[in-house]
Amino acid sequence: MTINTEHELVKELSKKLTTLFNTDIAITEFSAGYGIADLVFAKNFFSKDNTMEREPIDNYLGVKILLSISGKSKFTLEDISQITGVSKITNINVINYLISKNYIKKISRGVYTKTYKLNNPIKKIVAVEAKLKDWKQGILQARRYKSFTDECYLAILSRYEKNIDKNYLDKFGIGLILFNPETGNIIVKRKPQKNYLEVYKETSSMFAKELFLHQTMRAKTA
Repeated sequence: MTINTEHELVKELSKKLTTLFNTDIAITEFSAGYGIADLVFAKNFFSKDNTMEREPIDNYLGVKILLSISGKSKFTLEDISQITGVSKITNINVINYLISKNYIKKISRGVYTKTYKLNNPIKKIVAVEAKLKDWKQGILQARRYKSFTDECYLAILSRYEKNIDKNYLDKFGIGLILFNPETGNIIVKRKPQKNYLEVYKETSSMFAKELFLHQTMRAKTA
């Protein structure tokens, strides 16, 4: 097998890593607002086993609001403004969006309540940045995905492993996947450290999971 481009590498990784991460779907060119990851997987998640009774939220502020409002307590536009910190018109648009998706309802003038708790069947999001040999750029890009993922990996052709400064992997908590084009084999050489970055927020994580579900459902109905 000959791998000449990153696109070809991503294609091979997509087929093989679904088994490694125990899932049936991989999304390429995935973005949750913090760079575009070559590959993203929902670890230990099978779309065929999860029938959704709701439409996933593809709006970051919508996710933030639902995570910030407790139970079925009442809230107002002013409460939403304190949560989001954006303009009134933007908050009104987000509220209307959530109403249209049946996540909240209006109970009186300017007063709302949640109608649906935001539960997501995806427990872990894994991002993979694929490079033929530019390991340093790959690590720098992969670290950006730590803001919304549970695990991040650099995937590179195995012949270039000798060039990698492993201290960079340890410094940023990035795992290493090696692909051998001669045999087609994949080796997880180093597992990533757990994500303890302060920027790894509940809202960013849930938003990424919601986007993954959204794209999964679109793929199933296409």
